[in-house]
Amino acid sequence: MLNLVFYHSRENRCSVNALAGAIEPLENVNAVFPNTPAALREALARPARGITVAAFSFFTSQKEETAELVARLRADHPGTVFLAGGPHASAEPQETLALGFDYAVAGEGEKVFPELLLALDTGRAPAPGVIKGARADLGAYPAVSERYGLFGPIEITRGCPFACTYCQTSFLFGARQRHRPLPGILSAMDAMLSRGLKDIRFITPDAFAYGSADGRALNLPALEEFMRRAHDLAEARGGRIYVGSFPSEVRPEHVTPETLALVKKYAYNRRLVIGAQTATAAALRAIRRGHGPEAIMNAARLCKAHKITPYMDFILGLPGETPEDEDASMAMMTELAALGAMIHTHAFMPLPGTPLAGEPAAVIGPRMEAFILRLESRGKSFGKWKEHRAAARRKRG
Repeated sequence: MLNLVFYHSRENRCSVNALAGAIEPLENVNAVFPNTPAALREALARPARGITVAAFSFFTSQKEETAELVARLRADHPGTVFLAGGPHASAEPQETLALGFDYAVAGEGEKVFPELLLALDTGRAPAPGVIKGARADLGAYPAVSERYGLFGPIEITRGCPFACTYCQTSFLFGARQRHRPLPGILSAMDAMLSRGLKDIRFITPDAFAYGSADGRALNLPALEEFMRRAHDLAEARGGRIYVGSFPSEVRPEHVTPETLALVKKYAYNRRLVIGAQTATAAALRAIRRGHGPEAIMNAARLCKAHKITPYMDFILGLPGETPEDEDASMAMMTELAALGAMIHTHAFMPLPGTPLAGEPAAVIGPRMEAFILRLESRGKSFGKWKEHRAAARRKRG
C-alpha cells in the first residue's frame, strides 16, 4: 500500500484535482488531500504501512513558503518521499530538487504521476531526480475526481499559440491548443451537479477559442455547441455556467458581436476577463500579444453595447516600457473606465521558462502608482500589484 498525502492548497487545487482524477484507477493507493499546512502535518503524522509520498504542486510565487514547509516536514518525517510538480517544477526542475524534493516532475503529470506512484509502490522507482512529463490527451483523463470528491473549475483547453513573453502557458503546455472533448466536459459537469455544485466555471487561456484548430481563428459552431450543451445540462439541474470569467479570460480580438451574443444567450456571467496588458502597438508587439490597441478598445465598446462589464487585465512595469508607453496605458485605462470597464492590475514578475525570465521585476513609477490609487479610490480598479511589488522587493533584498 502506498500512502499519498497531496497538499490541496486553494491556489493549486485545480491542478491537484486533475492529478487526483488521473490516479483514480490505482487501487493500491491510499490518498488524502489536506488543504492547510496544519492538516498536512497531521496527515503525515498518522501511522501508516508502506511508503508515504508527500506531493506538492506550486507556482514560482510560492517557492519560498513551499521550501520552508518542506524543510520542516522532512525533519519530522525522514522516511517520506517528497514529490513536486506544477509550474515552478516544470520550469526549474533542478532548483526544485534543491528545495528539498526527491522528485520533480517537469511538464504535465497525468501520465507520469500515476506511473511514478506505481513504481514507488512496487519497488521499481527510478533514482531520485527529474521526471520528464508527457503531453496529456485531455480526452483520456477526467477533469475532476469523483473518487476523491475533488471538484472545481473544469479545464476545457490547454496550450496557447501566442507565446506571450511574460506568460508560462505556451512554454509549459505547448503552442498547439488541445481541447477537452465535449463528452468529458459534460461528464465532469454531471458529477458536480449531482453533488449539488450549481455554479460551473471553466479553465482555459481563451474561452472563446474552444474548438479552434489553431487558437487564432474562432470556431463559432464548436463554441456554440459547447456553450449550448453545457447550459442545457446545467439548467436542467438547477445550475448555471460562467464562460470567460475568472478563472478564464478571453483575448480582445475574439470579443465580437457573435461571441458576446453566445455569452448573453447561454452563460450566467455578465462580466468578461479580457487580456489587455499594455497600450501601445510597440509594447504589445514586444510582448508578442498578437493584437493591437484598437482590439482592446473595440472589445470594450462591444461589451458596453451588449451590457457586459469588461475586466481589463494590465501588467504594470513591463521590461522596456518607456514613459510614452506608461502615458498611453494611463490614457487607455482612463478611456476604458469611462466605457464602464474595471481595470485589473498586476505588477510584472519574471517567471522561469519564459523569454522575460531574466528581466528585473517591475519598478512602478510614482506617476503610475498615484494614477492607479486614484482609479482604485473611484472603484474603477483592483488588483494585487502592491503584493506583487512587495514580493519582488523581498526577492531582490
